[in-house]
Amino acid sequence: MRLPAALPVRDDPLVRARALLIGRLAIALYLLELVLDLTRPRLTPDEPTLSIFYKLPGASGSFAQLLAMPRAVFWTVLAGIAAGVLLQVYAALTRPSDRRSVLLTWLTLGCLLLPFGLIPLSVMVEYFPFALACLPSTAVVLLLLHGGVRFARVPLGALLAAFAWGALIVFGFGRACSGLVFGTLNGYLGGAPSAADPGRMLKSLYHVMGLTILHLDAVDELVVAAGVVLLLLMFRHRVTDVVTGLSLGAAVGLGYNFVESTLLIKIYGSLGSFLGVSGGFEYWIRQSIGLLGGQVTFGALLGAGLGLAAKARRRGLVATAALVAAIGGTSGAETVSGWLSRQVQGHVELGSALDTLVISPLLWLLPQLPFTALAVALLVHGLRERGRVMRAALQQEAAVGPAVTQAELPVLASAARRFWAVVGTWRWYGRGAARALHRLQTAQLELAGRHVQNDPTDTSQGDDMRTRTVRLKGDLPAVTR
Repeated sequence: MRLPAALPVRDDPLVRARALLIGRLAIALYLLELVLDLTRPRLTPDEPTLSIFYKLPGASGSFAQLLAMPRAVFWTVLAGIAAGVLLQVYAALTRPSDRRSVLLTWLTLGCLLLPFGLIPLSVMVEYFPFALACLPSTAVVLLLLHGGVRFARVPLGALLAAFAWGALIVFGFGRACSGLVFGTLNGYLGGAPSAADPGRMLKSLYHVMGLTILHLDAVDELVVAAGVVLLLLMFRHRVTDVVTGLSLGAAVGLGYNFVESTLLIKIYGSLGSFLGVSGGFEYWIRQSIGLLGGQVTFGALLGAGLGLAAKARRRGLVATAALVAAIGGTSGAETVSGWLSRQVQGHVELGSALDTLVISPLLWLLPQLPFTALAVALLVHGLRERGRVMRAALQQEAAVGPAVTQAELPVLASAARRFWAVVGTWRWYGRGAARALHRLQTAQLELAGRHVQNDPTDTSQGDDMRTRTVRLKGDLPAVTR
């Protein structure tokens, strides 16, 4: 097996080791739940060997995707696990070179985890119009996460990787595991159909569904945390703090929310008359007024906690607290929201303008407010800490010169002054001059960010960035200097 001269993936032994550990733990959890499902008690004689192959009578289309796993996806997952195991055995027996070991590691991870992505991919392909409708608002939030912080911001590629992790791995793995858990719990806790006591089966089903949702939330947040940790490790030589973790966690939650919104909008669009909620209302809640809530809020909170843990003395305690808050918040917010909705029934006309525009969004967002406030507080704290780091880094670069001068420090160190400098330049000298100034400021901040990085392999990039920044100064119209 020959490798290309320049491997596109940078070799980082620590990242590879952690990524392989995460992949192995995920597969171990999936296989455990698979065994538990295979050995569950059978309530009816016509139950299939695996509960994920069971289809409720009359259930089809989008609703069935919540209850069953396509056979092709299931066998692809098993084939991927087998291929991943064989690759690891091959690597252990042959002891490949470093470059080949890198390739084998990432191929192994692809075999182990990517098949789970077929579940969300099938949702997006089958309901492509709904996915397309969710794309603009999702893209706006993703660009906001990228452009909201100018100094030491998270690269767009990292945000896209976080988004893909949430959309494919978190959603797919969570659904695959929870489908098995539902059947297992139903086998042990559910009741067989009984004409004498039909209410017992319904009560057992509610109990099983509640535990399944709790399991889904726990697994989802664990996989979110795994993705954020991997990305923080990849960029550990850059500025990794609360803001970095919050941005990555929010991007993971945004990816999950994108697929979930696509599926739920279709479900409620098809069964709105039965469920009492339309697809349009789900779009309003999940992709408009509540887009920054739900999975985005709890992903941001978890990511911020992990970013804080990266710099904390008691990392395990801080990371555990963030994980517990995210799991408890996700489950609790949905539960409290449903309870509040039942309390207002009969007092507000369902589907009225007041209910659609005010009451229902408020009841959905209200239980999330404490967690949103905590995430915002962590963001403010992180931005203040990063501001101090930025001012020190700018002072260091100004001492080197000439890319950053002492006269430019007051403007570069203040987000408000940078903004109004660009606005004033646009007003007086036109759009082209304003864009040139914006590019210069961005290059200067990126150059200053190098002073707080500790990448041992980065030896010459600083000189190249400094030369580029000086060139951008030369491109700036003389009247704006």
